[in-house]
Amino acid sequence: MKKFERFHLSYQAALLILSLGLSVIGCEEKPAKNTLGFQNEDASLLIAGAIFFSAFHSNGDGTITNSATGLTWKVCSQGQTYVNTSGGYSCEGGGISNSGFGAAQYQYCNQNSSACNTVSTPQTLTNVSQIGVGGSSEAFNNCSSDRTAGKTDWRVATYGELKALGSSGRNEMLLKFPDTIEDYYWSSWANEQDSSGQTARAVSFAQNQFGTDFMASKTSRYYIRCVRP
Repeated sequence: MKKFERFHLSYQAALLILSLGLSVIGCEEKPAKNTLGFQNEDASLLIAGAIFFSAFHSNGDGTITNSATGLTWKVCSQGQTYVNTSGGYSCEGGGISNSGFGAAQYQYCNQNSSACNTVSTPQTLTNVSQIGVGGSSEAFNNCSSDRTAGKTDWRVATYGELKALGSSGRNEMLLKFPDTIEDYYWSSWANEQDSSGQTARAVSFAQNQFGTDFMASKTSRYYIRCVRP
């Protein structure tokens, strides 16, 4: 299993050297090949990723805090187990509906309606139906029942929060969030443009679609990330 933390300082140092080199020779450099989930990225993405994710600091307990926003994230996708060693950390383990590094997939709602989200914008996951029809959300329940780091206020990340993770370099994101699945992750937001209430917003963390969003039926199963507050 991959261990990322021990490479972080050298990786950022390499990015600094890269940016200085590019300013002098005016050309673009990329990693030689894909390795450990990494991909070839333009120098601008490498530098942007290093800058954005420099505010993320591991707490050593399976969580990572963004000092710029105050948000604390779980390092691992739901269903994975955080493993911390002297050499770094990784995500592995079991869970239901296993796929890739032990991560699990969950439904946004058990029905394609607004039974699992608020009706005001942004239409956010909730466990109390506001339309008079009961519903149940695996995604909501999984994060709200999580007790990582002794906290009780975990929730599914919003669309904006997930989009921010996918807004810059994917390589640096993998250093902070190892073993991220190359697939869609549910956000807590429903698709407010869907008057039928049948779809919600998801964000891709795949190499070829990194940061792109997708509107999917709420009964579909995707991965989730938990965040607080």
